[in-house]
Amino acid sequence: MSYSQRLLQQGSSLTRLAHQSRFNKVLDLIRQNHYTQALDYGCGDGWLLRSAYNQGLISSGIGVDTADYMLAACHELFAEVPGFQFCRPRDVVKTIAPHSCDLAMCTETLEHVIDPEAALEQILSYCKPDAHLIISVPIEVGPSLLVKQAGRYLANLKGAYGYERYTPQELFTATVLWDATRFPSSHSIPVDEISEESLEGASGRGHKGFDYRKIEQLLQQKLTIQQRVFSPFPLLGNLFNSTVIWICRLA
Repeated sequence: MSYSQRLLQQGSSLTRLAHQSRFNKVLDLIRQNHYTQALDYGCGDGWLLRSAYNQGLISSGIGVDTADYMLAACHELFAEVPGFQFCRPRDVVKTIAPHSCDLAMCTETLEHVIDPEAALEQILSYCKPDAHLIISVPIEVGPSLLVKQAGRYLANLKGAYGYERYTPQELFTATVLWDATRFPSSHSIPVDEISEESLEGASGRGHKGFDYRKIEQLLQQKLTIQQRVFSPFPLLGNLFNSTVIWICRLA
């Protein structure tokens, strides 16, 4: 069973709902067009790219990830499919030409990278002027966090789901005050104090201490946000949802 299959089929009912709805929503958002070349930055095991290909939404693609075991899974998943390549971020420049992608996806990734702005700049450098960008990150502040921690706790009871714990005070600060800066986390460490090399093979920053609103501010500086969608319950906004998804175009 692949990494993505475990997310979609195991865990608790809450975690399965969160992951399944996110995958489906991203695919729905790109369904209106057919794309020649897609860039999936933070592709994991390639599940999203393969789903888009199977549904006839993309013809070719490049998957980028930092974990060797994820890239190996991608190569296995696409072993008999031409037109797809997979590499680490530092090797993208040797893999595809600048401004060659008409679709860029970056789902559940920017919360983990050391420098989100640098990652976004790299993504943009491979986008055509009229490219669509689909970017999603988890909501880890406000009431949503309470629901997510409950789901993670239940999933972990079934065996080694893994998640970051909060003290009662930290949980109050993040959920009631919407402030993830008042307690220590991987996101409280300045960018210039962390090197990518020191985290090779690790997941980078964690979920704890992440605030999606900082990513939205970054996107507003560099892109035109056409739509913001919350998942899995769009009408509930940022109060009781696991994920926020932005549909963007180059400004």
